Amino acid sequence: MKDLVDRYLAAVERRLPKEQAKDIVAELREAISAKVEAKEAARGRQADAEEVAALLKEFGHPAVVAARYSGHEYLIGPQLYPWFWEAQRTGVGLVLAIGFIVLGVRALREDAPISFVGRGIGNVLEGAVFAFGVLTAVFVVMERTKADLKLAARWSPKTLPQDHIRKPRSLFESVFTLAFDIIFILWWVRVIDFPNDVPGRGNSMELHFAEAWAQVYAPILVLALVTAAVHVSDIVHPAWSRLRAIVSILGHAGGLAVLWVLFRAGPLVSVTAAAEEGERAAELAETINGLFAPALGVIGLFWAIGLGVEVWRMIQSVRPRRTPSVGAAA
Repeated sequence: MKDLVDRYLAAVERRLPKEQAKDIVAELREAISAKVEAKEAARGRQADAEEVAALLKEFGHPAVVAARYSGHEYLIGPQLYPWFWEAQRTGVGLVLAIGFIVLGVRALREDAPISFVGRGIGNVLEGAVFAFGVLTAVFVVMERTKADLKLAARWSPKTLPQDHIRKPRSLFESVFTLAFDIIFILWWVRVIDFPNDVPGRGNSMELHFAEAWAQVYAPILVLALVTAAVHVSDIVHPAWSRLRAIVSILGHAGGLAVLWVLFRAGPLVSVTAAAEEGERAAELAETINGLFAPALGVIGLFWAIGLGVEVWRMIQSVRPRRTPSVGAAA
């Protein structure tokens, strides 16, 4: 029950001005605790989770409560605003993600990719603005038809994100990580190509993957697809969830397994060159392969830390609360 109240207050605080957030949240906590204590006194027992959820629903959606304190007026009414923002996050985020992915893929095939991207960014942003306008118009219609009453009736405090475990992903982070995921996948399956010439050597030397990568080709593709799916989920539902944590744990474990296979595989790259530069190519290949061992170690360390963090978050999510009641906790 305390967890439910904490999640509710965290969701409100996230939407408040920072200079007022602490005071407002303290005031809300006191008001909620007083109502819970009153109900417990009337019933002669501690309030259960269903009763606390019903009480929080009476207070209103966190975005609606935060809007009441902000004093701003909205084209979309405060009862509909929470769903308006979620729809904008999803719609505009997907438009941006798709636009930048398409732009990046097309730029790789241009002679001057940087200037091409500079010219194309405006088109992507125009698409995002158009999507924002369409969704706003849809919600204005919903406001006039009182659709907010139906949405408010369906809302439940139990759906609130567990902000105390992990803050929701930002739209910016989710969109751009997804764009990089898709570009990597397209490159990995050889839909697009990057130059593999050794810098400063013109076309005389080229880098190539060694045979060791063949045995981890499929696992890396699967991990990349799962990572992209997680980032799509972050756009639609940016809050932490147990399912996402389980997928992340499996992904980190799979990544560590791939690193271990590569670490034990031996040479990971080869350098091809003209006959007269064969000795230099061999030296360059040896140098690059020598750098792979510490690089794989550093990546493995970060992934092991990420795995530990996700396991810890999972433990936090299932750990029972010691506080016997909301009123006592306050």
